[in-house]
Amino acid sequence: MKESEKFKILASIAWKNVWKNRRRTILTLLTISAGASMLVLMNAFANGSHMQMIEDAVSVNTGHIQIAEKGWYENQSIDYAFFPEDNITEVLDREERVTAWSPRISAGALLASGGTTTAALIQGVDYIKEPQVTILHKKIREGKYLTGIPGEAVIGSTLAKRAGISTGDEFSFISQGFDGSIAAAKLTVTGIFTSGNPELDSSLCLINLDEADAIFSMMGYVNAAALNLKNTGQSSEVKNSLKEALKDERIEVLAWDRLMPELVQFIVMDDVSGWIFNLILFMIIAFGILNTMQMSVFERIREFGVMLAVGTRPGEIRGMIQLESCFISLSGIFLGCVIGSALSLYFQYNPLDYSNYAKEMEVWGISTVIFPARLTAANLAAASVITFTVSQFFTMFPAKHASQMDPVRAIRHL
Repeated sequence: MKESEKFKILASIAWKNVWKNRRRTILTLLTISAGASMLVLMNAFANGSHMQMIEDAVSVNTGHIQIAEKGWYENQSIDYAFFPEDNITEVLDREERVTAWSPRISAGALLASGGTTTAALIQGVDYIKEPQVTILHKKIREGKYLTGIPGEAVIGSTLAKRAGISTGDEFSFISQGFDGSIAAAKLTVTGIFTSGNPELDSSLCLINLDEADAIFSMMGYVNAAALNLKNTGQSSEVKNSLKEALKDERIEVLAWDRLMPELVQFIVMDDVSGWIFNLILFMIIAFGILNTMQMSVFERIREFGVMLAVGTRPGEIRGMIQLESCFISLSGIFLGCVIGSALSLYFQYNPLDYSNYAKEMEVWGISTVIFPARLTAANLAAASVITFTVSQFFTMFPAKHASQMDPVRAIRHL
């Protein structure tokens, strides 16, 4: 008999055996379906929430990518600056995946108002280009955003409270210039923002780029250029592409994961907790299929004894039981993926909204209040393959036990 014919016979017997005990098969199938659907849904939520957190974080001030002179990120000093030559601007304007970019001048300073002094980060930005890269202009709580008029400044709400100033008030700051001279200026608060990021709200002060260039004696140099991308997931690809295009060892291209290591750590920790939850689901599926196949083998001991006595090979016994598990697993996985996909797509277009708890979440430094799901083919494939592998692995034990039975003792089994 050909091997293909033997396989058809074993598959036919295995399919009939699956439905000998309908109640147990259906319960096992539902267990696998529930586990698979939860895997798909939870992983979709994790994926979507992480992407939303990244987008919310980079859109406030960082940008998806920053270009700066080597050493600027580590030292955060005005001494590290580069001149935005034509070749740099051409590369950025030519890159289709970059929607906008904005040059910046950044320097630490001592801000003073009345008898109060406090540390601040002065950031000179292009009032036209910056709103295309970040969303701080949408976070203005009082007053208005920069308009290009000399002497105007937009500061964080916590910084304003600490310095005791509000819109319309004047303040001064002192810092170091690019050429080593003292940089100082007197500005007027035209706007106060609340970004949801405690660090920015307590330190950031925005002024016009042209004015910052004059105050810090930059002579056209900038400390960094912030880039906004069409797709957050392309950050690594665009970073590598820009590195190759710029071909300047003095310039480094930094993606969001390098600029915000604390966010990366949070996502890694969340992934670890997610995989712990997934492991629990895997164990539920594993013991569900193990229990079903173990009971199925126990009920059919005499049947296996007869099969072995008439010449059925142990490998064929194992194969038949593995096929039974395969039928149940594949049916459960298919149903679970359909349910999980439907739920994921629903929450992708109807995300969980925690806007009503925004103030409470800000206390913990969390600015993301919308948590969508994001279904991907990789998510479905991972859930399917892992669930199927787990079920087949745990079926090996009862299958091995059945194939190694003594035919005489098995036939006599009551």
